[in-house]
Amino acid sequence: MSKIYELIPLADLNRTVQLRVLNIRNEEFIREWMFTEGVIGEAEHFAWIERLKADQSQINFVIVDGRACPFGAVNLKKIDKRHKSAEIGFYKTQNLAEKGLMAKSLAALIDYSFDSIGLEKIYSEVFEGNVKSLNIHKKLLFTEEGFLRSHIVKEGMRIGVHLFGLLKNEWMDGKEKIDIRNDIIIHTARQMNDKYNIINGRDGV
Repeated sequence: MSKIYELIPLADLNRTVQLRVLNIRNEEFIREWMFTEGVIGEAEHFAWIERLKADQSQINFVIVDGRACPFGAVNLKKIDKRHKSAEIGFYKTQNLAEKGLMAKSLAALIDYSFDSIGLEKIYSEVFEGNVKSLNIHKKLLFTEEGFLRSHIVKEGMRIGVHLFGLLKNEWMDGKEKIDIRNDIIIHTARQMNDKYNIINGRDGV
């Protein structure tokens, strides 16, 4: 990739960038693979962001370029400090055809999860038929731990859900063999305030 991308907490970005994230969340392709199908309203979106600020059980990082323009997100939820586990999730706008961006962003989050947060397992659920997501999980060393047949209803049809898991030792032992150069850095917005001016409402986009 020729451009530089970084990960910044959603709750620390200004309202303009957060609104752009809402537009991405509401893209039809993304909603197709989410548990909640409906269009997310602006009030609902900002109420969720407010909850994120005090919720230690989840972290949501936005994928941004050098001008703080958002292109998607990677996140952890259900962070369990006792069992050292969390569920991982991700989405990317269809308006950016940057090959390998999501895999690199997830690799950065996985490193952060194991090295900085101290997790020992990451897991996820993938809808039946979501080929792109299935391939990313396999590329990033996740093991399919089960398949829930006819588990949920999407658009009036019952579909299954794949269950994936990744252990810390599996990642540490195998990540050097993956064809991914992980050059995406995770920052807090405060560390990048002078660079992007995104906290005080001057997003520079």
